[in-house]
Amino acid sequence: MLQTASSFSEIDLIPAITTFLCCLFIRLELGIVIGIGINLLFLLYASARPTLRVHKATSISGFEYLVITPDRSLVFPSVEYVRAVISKQGLREGTTVPVVIDCTHIQAADFTAAKGIKTLIEDFTKRGQPLIFHNLKPSVIKIFNGVKPSGFTCSSSELELNDHLKGKSIFIVDLLCIILSKYNMFLF
Repeated sequence: MLQTASSFSEIDLIPAITTFLCCLFIRLELGIVIGIGINLLFLLYASARPTLRVHKATSISGFEYLVITPDRSLVFPSVEYVRAVISKQGLREGTTVPVVIDCTHIQAADFTAAKGIKTLIEDFTKRGQPLIFHNLKPSVIKIFNGVKPSGFTCSSSELELNDHLKGKSIFIVDLLCIILSKYNMFLF
């Protein structure tokens, strides 16, 4: 079955046409290698620039906060971009508005990402703006705790998030995050 031209992305035409022209005017082998190279560049760019969805939300108690949702895992190429966007959005809203990073789609992170997150937490702490990681996987908590970030706050439910937004000291939740990360260290 043939696909119509409208079902293709316009961006996919760039490597296809480039590969075709290089195969036609240079040599076949070089055209294929050039096409593969262009496709790899597009893949690397996409992994280095994840989509971050930003919107305002209101907690159960009526507190407004900014929600930032990355669409994929945090790895080396993307962490600086994600950090810059989150800092910029946090500054745009002002230091009184808490920032919640919804980590639902973050399945994994590497050491470089953890160092970037540590720097992000330090930036938010310096300016006195609350930063909360919501729905963070235990394996990612373990990686983030590996760089020993001070002021690392996470929540796993809407009630915990609401309590953090109220400004209550949730020592038990923070302790649970630490215990959970240490416990998972022995599971792997």
